[in-house]
Amino acid sequence: MRLLLSAVLACCAASASLGAPTNLLEDARREVDAGRLGAALALLNQAPPAEASAPILTLRGILYLDQGKYDEAAADFTAASAKDPISYPPRLYLGQALLQQKKWGEARALFEEMETKTNILILNERLRYAILLTYLGAKDDAGAKAALDRLVFPTESPAYYYAQAAWGFAHDNSKAALKWLKTAEGIFDDKRVAWFARPLYDFGWIKKKPAISTD
Repeated sequence: MRLLLSAVLACCAASASLGAPTNLLEDARREVDAGRLGAALALLNQAPPAEASAPILTLRGILYLDQGKYDEAAADFTAASAKDPISYPPRLYLGQALLQQKKWGEARALFEEMETKTNILILNERLRYAILLTYLGAKDDAGAKAALDRLVFPTESPAYYYAQAAWGFAHDNSKAALKWLKTAEGIFDDKRVAWFARPLYDFGWIKKKPAISTD
């Protein structure tokens, strides 16, 4: 699963102060970049539970999420949040897990709560995009349109383009949707669009499964 993990990387700088085995995390990230997800998971599982840092737990949760192991992923994201309550990646990906399970209301509640507590622009854009997807998944057109209107051009992230694409796919206009995706891909590299692309795959709107990215 190609999810945007730049937030995880931002946490890595703090891992030493949290007692995290930094080399283990970096080695696991390299394995993910190389597509060796099983090897990455094996490395992360070497961290003693009491010593596993929030970044390690978050990355392991993302790998479990890719395998559809939602209970294991949620447990790691929850544990990561307990270790580092200020860090947002664990909660963001917990919401992603709910989204993948089609728990639209629960996912929306989590994303909306996060939005009220952040002034980080790119995170805010991701959250608004995710909120839009919960409405589209629930087939709440009025809610979806209101969410779409809150993503105003231009955005710092691919959020605007992928939101327009999601709206197009949901309304049987795949031609327009694909055009939005092509535009985004011409502006942002593959790693920057990864997190936004995965839900479109989960909805069945794009056929190629995005790979995990550590950028």
